[in-house]
Amino acid sequence: MPIFSQAQKWKRQRVEYSFGVGATNFLGDLGGRNQKGTDGFMDFEIKATRYAAGFGYRYQLAKDWFIKGNLYYVMVSGNDNLTEQPARANRQLNFKSNIVELSAQAEYMIIKQKSGHLYRLRGVRGKSWFRFEVYALGGLGLIWFDPRGDNGSEHVRLAPLNTEGQGLPGGPDDYKGLTMVMPYGLGIRRALGGGARSRHFGSWTIALELTMRKTFSDYIDDVSDVYYGTGNGSESTGVVGAGYTDEQIFFSDPSGHYVNGGYGEPQQRGDKTDNDAYMMGIISINYKPARRKRNLPKF
Repeated sequence: MPIFSQAQKWKRQRVEYSFGVGATNFLGDLGGRNQKGTDGFMDFEIKATRYAAGFGYRYQLAKDWFIKGNLYYVMVSGNDNLTEQPARANRQLNFKSNIVELSAQAEYMIIKQKSGHLYRLRGVRGKSWFRFEVYALGGLGLIWFDPRGDNGSEHVRLAPLNTEGQGLPGGPDDYKGLTMVMPYGLGIRRALGGGARSRHFGSWTIALELTMRKTFSDYIDDVSDVYYGTGNGSESTGVVGAGYTDEQIFFSDPSGHYVNGGYGEPQQRGDKTDNDAYMMGIISINYKPARRKRNLPKF
């Protein structure tokens, strides 16, 4: 019976609340390392690091399984002036975007917290406390994004400017500011305190999660395919003949190399074969409320 009771201990406190802050890094078409653009982490540029903050609700499903709901506010950015790679640096594009993420993730405990003697006592054998837990996570969610570009005096919303000819002859369809996201990664947790006090007042932990967020959109940075007016049926007009305003012309091609058209072959602006992603490193403080006491019968 004592062994069975100890095995079911996790059922007493299943709910946990968390608040976290941390850093983000965008992995897309803009900016990147001083090399030809590559997929994923290999294009990491530390100067493009921004911030994130959010809340979470965690529930223990089984001894080693958890599910967690997240609501995050995220800032991401990219700028071609951060790289010395010639093709991207000459493009001169930039963006920043607020992201609101609502996601759910499943967690599996790889290394469990072990209990034992908290202090090393002479003549007392047994394991010391190992207060760390390591877990893997994966999930699915929805994000809202709104890319903006810097013209030197203010940041302007890019989606309404149709910078790649969205909605124009030969151009792509307008993109939506909503897309799915897949978070996956690893986390590590450490208990803060414990013992009898936690049973009465709840327990606290601190955690670090390192995750990749893979999205299903290539327009978080407003860059995906080719310059409008090059190799898409409108070569004779370019963006000028398409009626672009000065603001649209600037954000479509700040370099001024492609605005007049005349190109029989598509001129690459982005890589449409690879959707955007972003990384997050979040440090969170987590609180697990104390188990409610049941009313005992009076005799």
